[in-house]
Amino acid sequence: MNQAELNKEELCRFICQELPSHRLQQMLESIEAAFQKSDSHLKETYKHVPLAGPGPQSHHFTVQEALLSLPKDENFEVSNQVTKPAGGHYALVRASSMQITTSVITMGRTPPIRDARFRRLLGLINKRLEKQHPDLFKASASPLGPSQEALHALLLPHTTKWTDSNDHSSPIGVAIAVPYSDPRAGFHLFIDVGQLWQYYSEAGDEVEDIAYPTLRDRMRRAENRDQSEGGNE
Repeated sequence: MNQAELNKEELCRFICQELPSHRLQQMLESIEAAFQKSDSHLKETYKHVPLAGPGPQSHHFTVQEALLSLPKDENFEVSNQVTKPAGGHYALVRASSMQITTSVITMGRTPPIRDARFRRLLGLINKRLEKQHPDLFKASASPLGPSQEALHALLLPHTTKWTDSNDHSSPIGVAIAVPYSDPRAGFHLFIDVGQLWQYYSEAGDEVEDIAYPTLRDRMRRAENRDQSEGGNE
């Protein structure tokens, strides 16, 4: 197993360490319910206007609303954040030493998450994310990836292209991603969220906790190494 694979393993274990499995399940169920609610609203409201117009915004904001409705405890809280420049809102999940934001990604098909050739697709996803959350790509924003105090991850439900004939009532897939500090540069992790369950099952097997500062420093070294080698392919 090479260093990049080891880092991904550690990231998965760290996510499961900081975000309890029942909280992840709540988030996924909330996203599923939000898709159904938004889909019903769109079908009832728009009989003539193509769904490609109102659809993406409806799904995005209904998902944010659903996440903001989740109950909080001392290690889990969801707050409403305003984009900079103002004009949009998104839910920021704080779970111990993790922060998570969610964006709905429109795709023609389920992304080939296990295929190493999907880097070009990740570039397209970054472009879509930048349009939806432009503030996340500004220096003034709360940093993505391995920031000083917390790991910032993305939960990315995918929907099909917005046509009246496609089904938008349920995500075609959900990915969890950890971008580089500069999100245009690539990702430390980009997997189907279902792959995390195996790490939750290992959590009770006396697996040693991962200290965030140690993980953060390794991720930063990986970014510097990629930069010195000319960046990601």
